[in-house]
Amino acid sequence: MRYSHSSMETFRNCPLQFKYNYIDKPDIVKKQNMEAFMGSMVHDTLEKLYKDIKFNKLNTVEEILEYYDTIWKEKYSEETVEIIRIQYNIDHYKSLGRKYLVEYYEKYKSFNQGKVLGLEQQVNIKLYDKLKEKNYELIGYIDRLTLLEDNYIEIGDYKTNNEAKTQQQVDVDKQLALYSIAIKEMYPFIEKIDLAWYFLSAGIKQVSLRTDLQLEQLKQNVIDTIREIEYAKEIDNFPGKISGLCNWCSFRSICPLKSHDLLDKQKPLEENKYLKQEGIDLVNKYDELTNKKKEATKDIDVELEQLKSAITYYSNKNNLKRLFGTNKTLIIKTYDSIKLPEKHTKEREDLELLIKNNNLWDQFSDLSYIRISALLKQNFFSEDFRTELLKYIKESKIHRMYLNKK
Repeated sequence: MRYSHSSMETFRNCPLQFKYNYIDKPDIVKKQNMEAFMGSMVHDTLEKLYKDIKFNKLNTVEEILEYYDTIWKEKYSEETVEIIRIQYNIDHYKSLGRKYLVEYYEKYKSFNQGKVLGLEQQVNIKLYDKLKEKNYELIGYIDRLTLLEDNYIEIGDYKTNNEAKTQQQVDVDKQLALYSIAIKEMYPFIEKIDLAWYFLSAGIKQVSLRTDLQLEQLKQNVIDTIREIEYAKEIDNFPGKISGLCNWCSFRSICPLKSHDLLDKQKPLEENKYLKQEGIDLVNKYDELTNKKKEATKDIDVELEQLKSAITYYSNKNNLKRLFGTNKTLIIKTYDSIKLPEKHTKEREDLELLIKNNNLWDQFSDLSYIRISALLKQNFFSEDFRTELLKYIKESKIHRMYLNKK
């Protein structure tokens, strides 16, 4: 089989997904997620923009957006595209793509950054594995290949990810570096190759370079990965990996690690037994259940406070900051705090009078214990005022508890 950067990344992320996608190819309805669909529409539109420029036709931004809307309408279908982030709808994604295109057009609208050599340029790479004595074939597609100067090329890639990669991340990215191996063979006169990522969500361009030594190391890394895949095919071992990417997988309906969860979500909701009741009955039932909840909460709150007190005592006694349960751990954090006199008490009135007499009422009229505590630590107050202030303040400890998975 011919490999690609995408297929190797799929294997790294989840060998089972690789098997479904490139080997078994099960007969199921595969849906493209909305993020990928929007990204492909943006890519197609930018390809149209630069293709026309090659024929000396510069489209206006309005013409570009019209083209984007047209192909969106032609290619979008609820049967083939699904929205994973259900808090957003099709209009949100469509307008986001339009925003990316407008911002990109305005930033590069002179479009004189170089001569376009190829759009969706196919590249083929052959790597020889000395150990196995065999060749591996790879294929890839470059969004835009641009000749910047006589011996200087840019490999450009558009990204519609929510977040832009850092310089450190693009400096180790394999995809464009892999393509540069093919470009060196296609254009041997080239002395310099820029690997350029256009992150449309952030409106920034990240550029990275590779040395010949780095490219040789990359070749070996790719060969090692292909060896792993070939061996997995020999022994038919493609384990699934659960990750945050599972929700975006086209095969989750048949995946043994995900399909049960999906079936649970697809179960029909139980019929709402209250829908047929009259208004007065609904109000009375709501009142009844609300009171039950309040009473239950009171009992639980009392017991929780007792439990927290016991945990605090136990942790202090044994000098522990973390306790282990069967399934979870409990982290106990202690903070210094101060307590001010309660409102409508004689002490509170005296404290307010002290503050006013020292011309500090404008700053402390809300009597925030957090602010006062911070200024005490900073030695903000005069010694005399500090001495008087401390007569009304009681030091205390605040205990916070946090449950975590083991």
